[in-house]
Amino acid sequence: IMAGNDLNVLFGELERTYEVVREDRSSIRGSDGEGRNTKSKYEVAGKDRGSSTGLSNSRLYFFTPISKEWPLQGGTFIVERRNSLRCLELWRDEIDAMTLSGRGRDQDALRTIYGNIEKGTERECELVRMENENYITFPTPRTFDKLAKRDASGASSPTLVHISNSVFAKWIDTEAQNEYISRVLRLSEEERGSGKYDQVTVKAEQSDM
Repeated sequence: IMAGNDLNVLFGELERTYEVVREDRSSIRGSDGEGRNTKSKYEVAGKDRGSSTGLSNSRLYFFTPISKEWPLQGGTFIVERRNSLRCLELWRDEIDAMTLSGRGRDQDALRTIYGNIEKGTERECELVRMENENYITFPTPRTFDKLAKRDASGASSPTLVHISNSVFAKWIDTEAQNEYISRVLRLSEEERGSGKYDQVTVKAEQSDM
C-alpha cells in the first residue's frame, strides 16, 4: 500500500464524511441515544443510514472491495482509538478460530462478523463501508496501465494505492511496477540505484499458473 498524496487531507475528508470521532462515542450521544449527525448517508452493516439511529460505541471503517465475494476490503481500515476495541476483538477471535481450523483469512473472518451484524446476532459493533472515490485504488492487470499512464502524465491519482500481493501483483509486469513505485514514492536517483526501494519481489509461482 503506497501513499502518493497528503494523508492529512485524506483523513480530514474521511473523518467529516463518515463521522469518525476521536472522543468516546458514549460521550457524544444525546439524551435520546442518537448520534450528533442525523443527516449522514453511508452504509453501516445492519443499519439503514438514510435516517440515522443510535450509534454503537464500537466502530471500524473499511473501503469497498473490487470483488463482490467480500462485503468489505480488510487491508486498509480506520480505527477509532477510544471506541474500536469490541470490533477488533471480534475480528481477532474469528481469525484465531479460522487459523486453528486451517481455513480462511482476515477477509473471511470479517465477512463472518459482517454477516452476524446483518442477522442481528451482533449488536455492539458497527462496520462502516466507505466509498473508494479518489481515496484509494486497487489496481488489477487490466487497470494498472491506465493508472500508471495517468500518474506519468501528472494527473492526480488516488491518495492510497493498494496492489494486492496475494493476487494481482503476480500478474502485473514487474518492470512496470518498479517504475510506477519509483514515481509514486518520489525516489531520488540515488535511492532508485540502491535497489532497496523500488524492486517488486512478488512473482507468479508455478502453483499460480
